[in-house]
Parts: sequence; structure tokens; C-alpha cells
Amino acid sequence: MERGKGLMLEFGDSYKEKAAKEKSSSGEASTSKKKGRTLAITAEDMQKRKNDVKARTTLFLALPDEHQLRFSKYEIAKELWEAILKIFDGNEATKKTKKNLLKQQYVNFKAEGSKTLEQTFNRLQALVSQLEFMDVIVEKDDVNQKFLTSLAPEWVMHIIVWRNKTDLDEMSLDDLYNHLKVYEP
Repeated sequence: MERGKGLMLEFGDSYKEKAAKEKSSSGEASTSKKKGRTLAITAEDMQKRKNDVKARTTLFLALPDEHQLRFSKYEIAKELWEAILKIFDGNEATKKTKKNLLKQQYVNFKAEGSKTLEQTFNRLQALVSQLEFMDVIVEKDDVNQKFLTSLAPEWVMHIIVWRNKTDLDEMSLDDLYNHLKVYEP
């Protein structure tokens, strides 16, 4: 999702449960966490909690699966949003470094020895998605050529045939993968 478009989240309604205060015999306030905790919950508190759960859920759904565990420790949506921005947004120098790293990974992309066609496709597709997210344009024919040249040596006959196809530069990576999947043992 592009920043500034789509979903608008308001964090003013973030809700964190308040611990009830008890007075001890010495007159000091203490926070009880387990036994005898009383909590006055108003309709407004319930609505804030409901809004926070919705916002948190929406943010989690937007995260890639491999990052969800990393962010699960944040209890309220506002904290979660701030952590996501810190990790994924970064300053200009961080963005430039990430972009250069992704470009280098793309240039050096190769299928690893025991990887299946599907695993190679998924890795390349994820890399291209990350590049596009960083506003790096990757041409269809370049991605297709990269996919073909990165395949294991046992694919050499199929690679030769497909590299000489006239419609390879107009074909999507998904289509190329689906055509090659038929030949996988």
C-alpha cells in the first residue's frame, strides 16, 4: 500500500489497560497485577480497545509473514505503527543503502543447488517486489531472462528454447513460471 493513499488509521483511540491502584496500610499506592484487581471500564474505554484491536489487526495483515513475529510484542497500534515506520521507512541514507543492497542481490541472483523451480520463482518474485517497493523499475524481459539464467544446469535445454522465444519480453514472470512448471520432474 502506498503511503498517503488507502487506509487512514487514527491512533488517538489507542487503548492500554490501566492497572487499578490500591492503598496499602502505610498509605502508599501500589499496583496490583493479579489478585483483587478492579478496573472500571467505560463504554468509551471499550470502544477505544475495539478500535485499537482493529488498527493492530490491519497493520499485522499488511506485514509480510516473515516480519509478523518480530512485531508481535507491541501491545497497542500506535507502538506497532511507530516500530513499523522505524524499521521499514528509515531515513534517506537507509533507503539508499537498502535499495543498493536489493539491486546487488538482484544482479547476483542464482538458484541454489537443491532449490526447486517454485522456490527459485518465489525468491525472485519476492526480490522484484521489494525492488518495486523501493521504486526501482525492473523490466519484464529482464526479470524473465534473470529467472531463466538463474536456473540449475538440468534446465539448460529449456533455457535455450525459452530464451529464443519472441514473446519472452512481453510475458509476465508468472506466465513463464507456469510454462516451465510443466517440465519439472
